[in-house]
Amino acid sequence: MATQAKPKILIIEDNADLVEMYDLKFTHEGFEVHTATDGEKGILAAVEHKPEIILLDLLMPNMDGFQVLKAIRDNTGLGAKIIVLSNLGQQDQIQRAYDLGATEYLVKANYQPSEVVTKVREMLGITAAPAATVQPAASAPGGDVTEKLKDLKKLLDDSVITAAEFEELKKKIIGSL
Repeated sequence: MATQAKPKILIIEDNADLVEMYDLKFTHEGFEVHTATDGEKGILAAVEHKPEIILLDLLMPNMDGFQVLKAIRDNTGLGAKIIVLSNLGQQDQIQRAYDLGATEYLVKANYQPSEVVTKVREMLGITAAPAATVQPAASAPGGDVTEKLKDLKKLLDDSVITAAEFEELKKKIIGSL
């Protein structure tokens, strides 16, 4: 039986906690995850990895998400779907993102991480996560389980993830030992 390639996602976000949390969630869902912590690195990663979908923050150092969006659409030839995931929620900012080529615009405060994952899966036409896609915590980037659990607890404390999402991710990390 042929192995089906994992869908590629690129997360361009300067908040390290959000990057790690989405990296865990999408890896668990069977995605090949790439990340960039600023706009310039994001453009380079998009060209290098050619993701099917990109999660893009707007407020970042050096180069904002609007500039990144324009550069990816105008200069790379990539056909990736781009979801802007930002706390900027003014109608003119949303319209500007769509005008520059965003496929979707989600206001972070209005979506739980699990809803973002569901939206990505829907946009790619993926109905179910493949079996046995969890990367063992010991071989994951920064593979220290205690540190991963502390990071998850911080995300919970900061209301980035729900208690149910915390418990689900904690079970996956502990269960992969």
